[in-house]
Amino acid sequence: MPPPRVIFRFCLFFALICGVLFTPWPGVKRGYAAVFRTGGDIVFRRFWFWSDGHVRFLDLHSPDLVSELDLATPGTLPREFQPLPLVEPRDTLMALMNRSHEGTFGQLRTSSRLLGYWPTAWLVALILAKPMLWSRKGWALVGGLLLVHAFIALRLSLTLANGGFAAEKAYALFSLSPFWKDVLGRVEAVLVTDPTASFVVPTVIWALVAFKWSEWASLRESLLPSGDEDTPN
Repeated sequence: MPPPRVIFRFCLFFALICGVLFTPWPGVKRGYAAVFRTGGDIVFRRFWFWSDGHVRFLDLHSPDLVSELDLATPGTLPREFQPLPLVEPRDTLMALMNRSHEGTFGQLRTSSRLLGYWPTAWLVALILAKPMLWSRKGWALVGGLLLVHAFIALRLSLTLANGGFAAEKAYALFSLSPFWKDVLGRVEAVLVTDPTASFVVPTVIWALVAFKWSEWASLRESLLPSGDEDTPN
C-alpha cells in the first residue's frame, strides 16, 4: 500500500487537474467538439460491416446548419425542412444515411462533451496525477487515449444502431428481434445514457495502462492479512 503522503499528493493533483480540465472553457469546448465531429466523420464514413451506412457529424450551433445538412444529404431535404432543435448540452447533429435507400435520412443529437470529453479528461487527469516517470506517463497516455477513443466509438455505435440503423426506419441497415432490441437498448442505457460509465470505464483503462504488474502484486500483498500469506512447507 502506498504511504499516506503519496496518496494525499495523488488526490490533490488529481483534484487540481480535474478542476482545470472540467472547467467549461469556451475555446476548449469548441475545439474538442470540432475534433469530435471530424473524428466521427472519418470513423463512421462507413457504419462498420454495412457499407451502405454513412453518418455525417454537424455542428448544432452553426448558423448555416440547414445548408450544411443539405450538402451532407444532397437531394434529400424536403422543402421547409427544420433540423432538430438545439437542446443543451447536445451540440452535435448526426445525419444517418443508407446509400441503398436514396432520399431518406435520419437525425440524432448527441453531446461531444458528455460522450467524449468527460471520459477523456477523467483518464488524462488520472494518468497525470499518478506518481511515475514522465516516460511512463507518455506511454500510458498513448495507450489510454487509444482505448478511451475505442470506448467513445463504441458508445456512438450503440446510439447510432439503437436510435437509427437498427430501428424501424426507412434508412435502417438491419433489423433485430424484440429480444435483441431490448438487449441493445439496455446496453446503450448502461454505457451511453448513464453518466457513470464516463468515469468508471476510463478508471478501468487507467488501471490497465498506468500500473505495472509488480505494483498490483505489491498492492495485493499489502492487503492480505499476515496470517493468509503463503508459508513454506
